[in-house]
Amino acid sequence: MKNTHLEHLEDNILNGGSEGGREAVAFLRSLGKMLDQGMSDARITVKWDGAPAIICGRNPENNQFFVGTKSVFNKVDPKIIYSESDVDRMYSPGQLSEKLKASYRYFSTLNIPNVVQGDLLFTDDKYEASIGGETCIAFQPNTIVYAVPKDSDIGQKIDDAKIGIVFHTQYSGRTLDAMNASFGAINIQGNSDVFVTSSDFRNASGEANMTRAEKTSYTNLVNKTEGSLKQASRFLDLMKTNDMNKFTLNIMFKTFFNRYVREGRSLIGARATASDFAQYFSNALDKEIDKKKMKSTKDKYLELKNKGLKFINDNQQSIYMTVASYMNLQTAKNFMIRKLQKVNTFGTFLRTPDGYRVTAPEGFVAIRSGQALKLVDRLE
Repeated sequence: MKNTHLEHLEDNILNGGSEGGREAVAFLRSLGKMLDQGMSDARITVKWDGAPAIICGRNPENNQFFVGTKSVFNKVDPKIIYSESDVDRMYSPGQLSEKLKASYRYFSTLNIPNVVQGDLLFTDDKYEASIGGETCIAFQPNTIVYAVPKDSDIGQKIDDAKIGIVFHTQYSGRTLDAMNASFGAINIQGNSDVFVTSSDFRNASGEANMTRAEKTSYTNLVNKTEGSLKQASRFLDLMKTNDMNKFTLNIMFKTFFNRYVREGRSLIGARATASDFAQYFSNALDKEIDKKKMKSTKDKYLELKNKGLKFINDNQQSIYMTVASYMNLQTAKNFMIRKLQKVNTFGTFLRTPDGYRVTAPEGFVAIRSGQALKLVDRLE
């Protein structure tokens, strides 16, 4: 298992059916226990909006230090960098190649005994900014601007460093191709040139602890989610067996829900959203039919459309419960995110024409029983 893509917690019901639903509820209960009692079988890491993703360490096949992007795991033509000259050979001149050269130059000075993955935070592009009347050291690896007071301990370390990274994943295995990922708990120390921060979530002073009222509210949200999932479980499994290639219903539901995110819309009302799905499915098949030239191919997709619409019509209540479960998962997840966000060492901002606007961190990753799921406020 490579950390090349993580799924959202609520999408677990579409990927894994009823079992995915039980896993999602177990995640939520474990996270609630963590913030209530401090002990849990789940762990949290913080998602950083870094770029690019950097894989580095010692290749177990030759014991040589290397760096690269996620392309080191390519089945065909993996791009594994053992020297700065390899960067010139594999990449065109530009920002990415310069960041990869800096990554090789500085990360090779760290004691990295295995293979790890992290998000690059800055190289020579950090800068000084006045935010809220305070002088800060800031960097913007992707969309989010991170900032800390310049006169703080962390600010001084960042100001002195040549490069910054947050490591979040480590790998084990005899070959790069066969490696398995584990998340968090990485103890790699930086130096004066390399700023290394941890991705592990630490609620040391209890800022994210739940009050009694919050615990009751959260428990009720999770119980409501579990109740709707029990009613949707048979349909969640049935969707995956209704094989229509890319138009299989669990796949269509993912693209349907993602459309709401892309358009910046919330899911409002399970009944209305379920009805909207039937129209979405019909329109998607109509577009596919219009693209086909041959009558036989058009007829094939018309048959798929009619088959899918009949299935949707025959399972309207189950589709309603599926949408309700998805929405309930999002609500419980966002409650948890609001609590976790109370622990935040770095200021997070969006750059606007008028200055900087406070924004939420990118999100978190929950790890339990070797599985990892994203906790992200997708509209934010």
